[in-house]
Amino acid sequence: MYANTISMFENQQPIQKDKLHDQVYDRLCTLLRKGEFTPGQAVPVSKVAKAFGVSAMPVREALTRLSAIGVLANVSGRSVGVPVLDHDELSDLRNVRVEIEALAVRWAVKNRDDAFLSDLDGLLDQLETTEQSGDVARYIKTNYEFHLRLYQQSRSPILIEVIDTLWLRVSPHLYQLEHADQYKVSNIHHRDIVEAIRQGDASAASKALAADLSDAYDVLVRMLFEAESA
Repeated sequence: MYANTISMFENQQPIQKDKLHDQVYDRLCTLLRKGEFTPGQAVPVSKVAKAFGVSAMPVREALTRLSAIGVLANVSGRSVGVPVLDHDELSDLRNVRVEIEALAVRWAVKNRDDAFLSDLDGLLDQLETTEQSGDVARYIKTNYEFHLRLYQQSRSPILIEVIDTLWLRVSPHLYQLEHADQYKVSNIHHRDIVEAIRQGDASAASKALAADLSDAYDVLVRMLFEAESA
């Protein structure tokens, strides 16, 4: 049951004692963004504590913090893990993301500069390379980096903080998109976003971003329906 969970922690380095609780929390967030936790799978406190080289207490505290913001929930008895989202939850998450993340893109267009465009071009090249090679783990990581770079250009720490929480909730589900060839479709939207930003077209950039999020949502809902019908 815990085979996948154990393997994801094999290369973790012990956490330093300074600011221990925050470091445990930050590292768990990084693993969530990378899609390392499977929806519906419990996160064993003892395994995490051993991998990080810490006691169970800071791990439990980090899991409690993530549960408080809706990222984790009870998935099996008293065990905590990434919840499996139903249709209504996915719809709500999609609707909020479209509004919030499109706003960040519009602000990013206003603040665009050559360095920003160069960063996006480099990340877009990586996305296309990883999609073509089938490196799912690398694609998920680069996809997050691409979107984060977009939103950072909004120069709004508060907006980025809100978006980060949304991404913690959605990232574990993005691995499912591999089976629908959605990464190739997403890259088309990514290129449209970059080209619109290059032209200074905030409306087109936000529409391309919304299309990217909505297409992924449609695939997840279809897969959810197929799983329920099986």
